[in-house]
Amino acid sequence: MTAAARQRECPQTAMADWADVNRALLAKAIAECCYEQALTAELDTAGHGRLPLSGDVEYRFRAWRSVWDFLIVAPESVERLNDGRRTAATDAAQFFIDAAPDLGMTGVTLGNLLHELTHTLAADLTLRRRRAGRSAAALAALDDESLQGYLDGHPKALANKGRKEWGRQDMARYAPEADRPVQMHWLAVHRDLARCGLKPGLTGIALLAESLDESEQAALGAALHHAGGDWSTHVPLPVHPWQFEQHVSLHYQAELSAGRIIDLGPAGDAYRPLISLRSFHNRQRPAAHHLKLPLTVLNTSCYRGITGRYIEIGAALSAWLADNCARDPLFIHRRTGVLQEVAGIHVPHSAHAQVADSPYRYKEMLGAVWRQSPHALLGPGERHLTYAALLQRDDAGRSIAGALIDSSGQPATDWLAGLFDVTVVPLYHLLCRYGLALVAHAQNLTLLFRSDRPCGMLLKDFHGDLRQVAVPDGHPRFEAAGTLPAAVQATLTALPPAYLVHDLITGHFVTVLRFLSAALAAEAVIDEHTFYRVLGERLRGYQQTHPALEDRFALFDLFRPRLERVCINRVRFAIGYDDSADRPQPTLGGELINPLWLAEQPPAAENALQKGTRK
Repeated sequence: MTAAARQRECPQTAMADWADVNRALLAKAIAECCYEQALTAELDTAGHGRLPLSGDVEYRFRAWRSVWDFLIVAPESVERLNDGRRTAATDAAQFFIDAAPDLGMTGVTLGNLLHELTHTLAADLTLRRRRAGRSAAALAALDDESLQGYLDGHPKALANKGRKEWGRQDMARYAPEADRPVQMHWLAVHRDLARCGLKPGLTGIALLAESLDESEQAALGAALHHAGGDWSTHVPLPVHPWQFEQHVSLHYQAELSAGRIIDLGPAGDAYRPLISLRSFHNRQRPAAHHLKLPLTVLNTSCYRGITGRYIEIGAALSAWLADNCARDPLFIHRRTGVLQEVAGIHVPHSAHAQVADSPYRYKEMLGAVWRQSPHALLGPGERHLTYAALLQRDDAGRSIAGALIDSSGQPATDWLAGLFDVTVVPLYHLLCRYGLALVAHAQNLTLLFRSDRPCGMLLKDFHGDLRQVAVPDGHPRFEAAGTLPAAVQATLTALPPAYLVHDLITGHFVTVLRFLSAALAAEAVIDEHTFYRVLGERLRGYQQTHPALEDRFALFDLFRPRLERVCINRVRFAIGYDDSADRPQPTLGGELINPLWLAEQPPAAENALQKGTRK
């Protein structure tokens, strides 16, 4: 049913749904803007909050403050005060108009942000209606690929489904929440144009077999031969149909006209778009490789292209990591695996590649990554879910994590201990032993479950999200230093330990656990102090059983009293939407009290610290 038809059928329901998604986004905006210290709210001991803004506008609400100095705002409680009038706040756009001077936004930036918010709200409305009547337990029972069409997306990005370049028809056709099959458009690219990184022994024909049956392969081969090429001179390349129509068919006209890129047309299996927007699961053959394809669409923080920098090392890097996971006793015991990137292709744009400061989006328009499907790696009795699923709530506010804890039959502390054992501990081990850090946000981690209890983890997305330590002078070399393939080591970004540890602290603790602990506390499943005490105990246990890495624990200190506050939304407010040669980078706010450190303090010290520093 179209939106117009739904509104004609029940205008009151349509209005209520629209108000609800606006309330939810508005509450999130207050929480994240205050967390990033872009705005300052006051909260009394009774949980009454007020957010005064320039221009004699004020927002009031009910909230509680989490251990991360993060407001958990009740969406239905938010009110707007202006000129003595108090009204229910049901307009997220109006909030940003009111807050723009305090957020330091120009009118141009605000206008573009409102564009992103409109798209995000439209997607939120679709998701709300899709989830209507489905409990958290019912959602948790879905298979991973189906469930991803019900998820809200990154919780800390305000316009997390901005998709600025898409219209309503594009979203209805290609968005994860639309849950419609997508057939890829196929090209044959001359090998001289393509940068390739393939697993040894893997061929273009084998990649075709991941998406096409034998008759379809033969048809594509015949079309290629008719156009004057063959698979010895060309490589097959799937392209998202929207990307082909909007960008590739225009920007690569010279190569298409010269026959160096041959258009073979749509063909092959139907794919399902996953929560990351540009990754796709084969609906007909679940164990077939996933496809990751560039989309020149601004979504969350940047355009969703695929950079060529990591293409040639992707297969070697993921194979190396998978080999270590298969040999390292801790990874074996914790059931840590890798969704290997078996192949990658990048086709640089001949003109933009010559312009050093050309916007990055023009340099990431054409390519593909083939990545293993979780279905191919499941053991007996196992199922998989993206970590992002744990954070999702139903209409009643119940999280999927809470539902899984209930169905597991375990106490919450035991279930969380198991979760941390197979996620945080292996990520910390990867950092301390190997000097490698993955930006482990909720969409980069695939969780394995047995009887709804966490039993393992699969890692993925190494294109720019995996970095290596720059070893300090006088410090012993890390395990990875001598065994990583030379090309991989030369390509990976190297960061000092103080920066690298934030891929775990900010990439996982702040971006994932901050929301998980608050959700479970709000549901009265477990309080946040106990949540981080359990996490601390699992990490301390790891440290005690690996005394040889003691110097690494000092380099990557997870228990220091204070942490840097890394902010992403403030960057957009400040830099606007102008094109740039590089992707936007986060900025820093004021320090945070570390919940892991706080959980080890006596209750009296914790209470005094909270009263003295949280205002």
